Amino acid sequence: MSLDARRLANWNYAACHPDSDPSAFGPFEKIIGLWRSKRRNGAALPRRKDFDFFDFKGWWGRVSIARIEPDPFDIRFVLWGTRLTEWWGVDYTNKRLGEMSITPDVWQVLESKYFRAMAEEPFIGLVSGSLDQHARPFIRVVGVDLPMSDGETVSHVLSAYVEAKQTDTITSVMPDAPIDHTF
Repeated sequence: MSLDARRLANWNYAACHPDSDPSAFGPFEKIIGLWRSKRRNGAALPRRKDFDFFDFKGWWGRVSIARIEPDPFDIRFVLWGTRLTEWWGVDYTNKRLGEMSITPDVWQVLESKYFRAMAEEPFIGLVSGSLDQHARPFIRVVGVDLPMSDGETVSHVLSAYVEAKQTDTITSVMPDAPIDHTF
């Protein structure tokens, strides 16, 4: 990923093993615990259809669900929370990754690499960034991305966010997160 794209987007990405202990993820402990609890019969990932609206109590408005479209590879949001709409200033429901940003092509370069990696070898994703690309540089968020399957492959990604201080990073919000690598 180009350094220019990373600077322009002002986001950081990290990956953790999917079996990591939820208690290591600070404010995301409960949603990661929920995600792990939905894995059935030894499956590596929970299925999208195993989640219900009421499962997300306490996170309502701050979650999104994106569908991975494999050919050609793309990310399309099928659910975009109301609080996320307030923060980003746009409703991404049924929109493609970065489509509503100032420079949509940057997101196709930057986040596509991250989501492709998640689709190939699932991991708990950690993200942080300012909403500069949506003309909201005064808002910073930290989030988790959790892959879900259709029973065989990664088909969706559940994301949850918290609003952060401008100085916050992935590691300041989740200092115990067992990061395997960054993007």
